[in-house]
Amino acid sequence: MMKSAAFVLLAAASLSAQVPLGKEASDLRAHLAMAALDRYLETWNSRDPKRWATSLHFPHVRPGPGAFEVSETPEQYAAGVNFNQTLATGWHHSEWTSRRVLHVGLEQAHVAGSWMRYTEDDRPLVGNDITYIVTSQGGRWGVLSRFAAGPSGLDAAATAASGAAARKALDAYFAALNRHDLSALVAAVHYPHVRIADGTVEISKTAAEFRDGSEPGRMRTWFETRVDRLEVVQTSANGVNISVTYSRRDRGGRVLSSHDAVLLVVRRDDGWKVQAISTI
Repeated sequence: MMKSAAFVLLAAASLSAQVPLGKEASDLRAHLAMAALDRYLETWNSRDPKRWATSLHFPHVRPGPGAFEVSETPEQYAAGVNFNQTLATGWHHSEWTSRRVLHVGLEQAHVAGSWMRYTEDDRPLVGNDITYIVTSQGGRWGVLSRFAAGPSGLDAAATAASGAAARKALDAYFAALNRHDLSALVAAVHYPHVRIADGTVEISKTAAEFRDGSEPGRMRTWFETRVDRLEVVQTSANGVNISVTYSRRDRGGRVLSSHDAVLLVVRRDDGWKVQAISTI
């Protein structure tokens, strides 16, 4: 379900963040998420927009460094897919080049994946690095969102530069949270801003909508947000996916809740900022 940020009701922290899964339950959900991604790429290779849309959940959103839109229904999504443009590049099929489960919750998983497009004679065309937000809805696992870092193959120096810039932007984001400085937080994100949690896609189309939405309420329920683990997972010239584990703490430093998240940080004209966050 998608909600405009101005109308989202403050919700309780995700149950999966409060009750860690056992290994068996975690492994099962990771397997189901990977199976959902298999279906995602298999249906893409079918060249049938309607069939491809069956691998997704809706509303579906693919935030990245460029412009993006939200598809509310499978029909709307399929209507916007043009395989002819892709076929004109010489594309024949796509293959996974890497996949890694980053986080697993009760009904949501984050999977960092990279794919490559190939011609019919197996000549590589272009690759892309994306972190997939895979969720269970109605007992079916599917792709709810794709956090697109951008094209694969960045050289080492450019990778380091993009990673450092994205981490600096993330530092500004968490610093604003810990100062409980809403104006600074508003300035630390790009718009439209995407937030995914508890199976809900929340879109703030403008800074004003973000300011008037649910974020101020969330900031009042804890004293400190501490980043306990951070990893730069995928890097391109204009987009970086960062995996973090963070804890919300009270004034005495006691942990109120712990969460796994992926944050997509992108570069636009006004610099590097947080474009999207998905939390388990």
